[in-house]
Amino acid sequence: MKKRILSLVMASVMVLSLAACGGKTAAPETTAAAGETTTAAAGSDETTAAETGGDTAPATSSANPNAGKGMYPGTSKKGSISAEVTTISVMNPILMTYNNEFSVARHGWDCLVKLDENNNITPAAAESWETSEDGLTWTFHLRQGCKWVDSTGAEIGDVTANDFVFAWQELLNPDNAAEYYTFATVFKNAQKYYDYKSGASTEEVTLDEVGIKAVDDYTLQIELENNLPYFLQYVKFEVMSPIYQPFYEEVGADKYGTSPDTLAFNGPFYMTNWVTESSITMAKNPSWYNADAVSLEEINFVKYSDTNTKYNAFLGGELDIMDVTGEQRAAFEAEGYDVSSYVGGYSYFAWMNTTDTSDFRSVNLRHAVSEALDRKQLIDTVFKNDNEVPACLSLGISGVNTATFGEAVVADNGGQPLYQASANPDAAKEYLAKALEDLGYSDASQIKISLMTSEGTQNELLSQVIQEQVRQNLGIEISIEVLTITEWRARRNALEFDFCVGGWGPDYNDPMTDLDLMLSGNGNNHTGYSNPEYDALIESTKSELDPVAREKIFIQCEYKIAEDLPVIPIYWRHEDYVASEKMSGGYLRLPFQAYNLIYTTLDE
Repeated sequence: MKKRILSLVMASVMVLSLAACGGKTAAPETTAAAGETTTAAAGSDETTAAETGGDTAPATSSANPNAGKGMYPGTSKKGSISAEVTTISVMNPILMTYNNEFSVARHGWDCLVKLDENNNITPAAAESWETSEDGLTWTFHLRQGCKWVDSTGAEIGDVTANDFVFAWQELLNPDNAAEYYTFATVFKNAQKYYDYKSGASTEEVTLDEVGIKAVDDYTLQIELENNLPYFLQYVKFEVMSPIYQPFYEEVGADKYGTSPDTLAFNGPFYMTNWVTESSITMAKNPSWYNADAVSLEEINFVKYSDTNTKYNAFLGGELDIMDVTGEQRAAFEAEGYDVSSYVGGYSYFAWMNTTDTSDFRSVNLRHAVSEALDRKQLIDTVFKNDNEVPACLSLGISGVNTATFGEAVVADNGGQPLYQASANPDAAKEYLAKALEDLGYSDASQIKISLMTSEGTQNELLSQVIQEQVRQNLGIEISIEVLTITEWRARRNALEFDFCVGGWGPDYNDPMTDLDLMLSGNGNNHTGYSNPEYDALIESTKSELDPVAREKIFIQCEYKIAEDLPVIPIYWRHEDYVASEKMSGGYLRLPFQAYNLIYTTLDE
């Protein structure tokens, strides 16, 4: 084995607090899933497991380009791999918001459907389904014989349609404060029910009136409020995972998901150990319907905050797959070890506190900071990789008549991106002068803003670069506050910050996955931004059936975000990673599937 212990002075891909995003092309600059294997508007059509190969390992998947090189053989434990993660603080699927958490969930739970190696929809807990001609009623037929297991792998119950009904009812329960509760509001009367239960409306709506019903143990019927062309991608998202009601009620809602023994699993792996904010171990589930196709016995998800520590762990055979920084990529390539890449659709931006508690209540101050940023310099200084200056907010989504939605935005904007690569100090100072008037200040020194970041070498470096650019181009002193990811998350959700940088990846292949983020009342809108005009634009897309016209509305949403700047887009992220030679193939890293290690094959 070739070993090096290096401490690269880093300035590279940071793993900021990444939400969502579950998230996520085949094209180098985009995008999302290829076509769905769906029955979108054909009332009698049906998709079955047999038609899609749902009961086999992927026919094609990644092959390790470094296999057989004899350089980095990986971890020593037979049948086991270790994968790097950055956030593993929540393990109740209905409460998750971070990409790494969804990656863990992908291995522990089966939703109704899942994505294959080409990002096409394929059966999972449901073996077939059909939809009405108007696309408003869906009927899913579940696999019979699937089992729930606990943290020891013992079978504790059958997977039935009620498990999905119950999980989605809990997603809609205001007491759970699920940030992704809006995913369940697509069902008929669900938003009205949530508004009634949360006290936002006095109109009484009961659960029986919400459009989700278990017809029998293995038949699930869904009524939608509006036709959703992406509905199957919607129900593949991990936040829509089922919950075994008897187990959940025995454990208690407040404790469910706080440790392995307070979770029940229906997926290819089950959790055996969880050291909070450190590591998670998952074991192969022999009760899973397709267990015979799984050769991997164990997955360890290990958290790293420091990029050098992670890098040295890989070099020392303690880690099998990890993201790499620009400098690390260069070091691997220099010695002939190939680095793999993909675009997961992650757009990184600054969340701006637009409420009266922050000086960023001034839209002009938000514009001043945006104009003060030299995005190209930031990418070259901090990341030293292929990250891009964002053309708009949304990345990872297909366009109607263009390869990507982002290209459609640029074309509509006369060929110009909405956000510029270089700083514009003159424009920044003009906005600053207006901001001082807005805030009633006489001098820029009166502006008090803090940049909140989570711990980690790269996060702190990015914050320092932003701090210096704003100082140079605006003359404003920004303080930096470094928190643990758990503290950062709590403060962000409580709007106890001025601004902070985070990321968002698409959960399904439609602009809505990014753009409804700024809706008033969206559980993932951590800005305080509320604009009736923006809300009306988003609402109008739900009844617009012409794809071109609907895309035009979403483009107007992008313009509105650029005008109001509840978030300031900073960069589009490119993913670089390496896998040890122990992993010969079978693993997937794609948009919407940041980690899919289920069918990994090993060379040992």
